[in-house]
Amino acid sequence: MKRLLLLTITITFTACARPGDYPISSNCAWIEDDHRTLNLETIADRRHLRHDAETAEDVAIRWADRHFGLTPAYEPRRDQCMAALFDGVARQHGVDVALVRQYSSQRDIVVDSAVFLTFSILFSFAAYIFAGRILKKFTPDEPGFWIMTVTMAIGVSLVGLMISMLGSIVVEGVRLNSGHLSYRMSRIPFRQHWGVLFLCGTVIFALATLLRTRVKRQFPIRT
Repeated sequence: MKRLLLLTITITFTACARPGDYPISSNCAWIEDDHRTLNLETIADRRHLRHDAETAEDVAIRWADRHFGLTPAYEPRRDQCMAALFDGVARQHGVDVALVRQYSSQRDIVVDSAVFLTFSILFSFAAYIFAGRILKKFTPDEPGFWIMTVTMAIGVSLVGLMISMLGSIVVEGVRLNSGHLSYRMSRIPFRQHWGVLFLCGTVIFALATLLRTRVKRQFPIRT
């Protein structure tokens, strides 16, 4: 488990600089030393554009937080700053500004996959343990076994989903080096697909119960 968590943290910090490391420009101007035209046929240049677009969005949010806070002017000024930064990225690398805006909302598949894998394994391990506790009190022939299994499947899945959501938000904040995710929080997969993930959790718990039941029947002394 420690190695799994270490893998997630390592992947989170794969980039040398995170969006939150970029200084806030007072006039919302995009400043970058790399002036080359990006070739989006290559993975490296697509990653570069996604990072720049993501950084520009983050700078606009932090700029608006600093200068306007919770005022009526917050959203329009934030969007104006963001548009200026996206335009700067587009001119810097010879791409269309609409493409920059599109790339700003793209997810980092590697990080998301690592987070999914980590929490899936941790949840499966927890489901296996709780399924074993049910089998210590009930046998599959008793009605209470199925009632407890369904109840625990729902309860453990809900708790697991909430913990996974919180964990993924923490990872996102660390990845972006940002204390204010703002509307970007809604892009996190655990928030977007919570219904499907809850259903998957109940299925995993059911499979863990079936596995523990089979193990108990084959090795009654060990369980």
